[in-house]
Amino acid sequence: MNEKVFTRDAEREGMLTKNPLFASGAVLAPAIAVCTDFFSASVLAMVFTAVTFTTVAICSFVPRKIVYTLRIILYTLVASLVYVPVHLFFMSGEVLSQMYLGLGIYAPLLVTNSLITHRTESKFYRLSRPYMLKLAAFYVIGYDLALTVFGWLRGLLTTGTLLGVKVLPFSLPSLATLYGGFILLAVVSAAFRWFLEIITGTY
Repeated sequence: MNEKVFTRDAEREGMLTKNPLFASGAVLAPAIAVCTDFFSASVLAMVFTAVTFTTVAICSFVPRKIVYTLRIILYTLVASLVYVPVHLFFMSGEVLSQMYLGLGIYAPLLVTNSLITHRTESKFYRLSRPYMLKLAAFYVIGYDLALTVFGWLRGLLTTGTLLGVKVLPFSLPSLATLYGGFILLAVVSAAFRWFLEIITGTY
């Protein structure tokens, strides 16, 4: 497979057909628990990107001869170590730290996300390193975009406002709750899959 074809397929897989949030439902808990508006989703997306992509890149050097169980433990250990400077960075500014602290336990929970503990073994590390990094990048971008859209839509429907401006004649405060988040994500995921069927002819 040449690089142009691979890039096209990687874009389609990571951002559309196997989008980590809307298509496969990966890393659900943080999205549902804390992504109640655009800003919380953006901060979570930044933490996810820094931790996940850096960990995947570093762990690509872990020898395949190490048994599977130990590899998974190593991946999680590396992700935990990567999380430390990420945490320090987000705590360095007053405004950023307030948004970051609003994520609570769900920020460090990202060290065990499925792109690190599962997708690495089932998909990423079966490819050459350059292709693997490119595919991993598209998966991360796909999740970030989906998360940001979800947070923006949830905030809009919850308050009826956009950046402090009233744009909807109604509001649905219950969408800010956990069960409201589950319902909204289910609806958005179903709409996303329906959209994929239209543009691709198949899911």
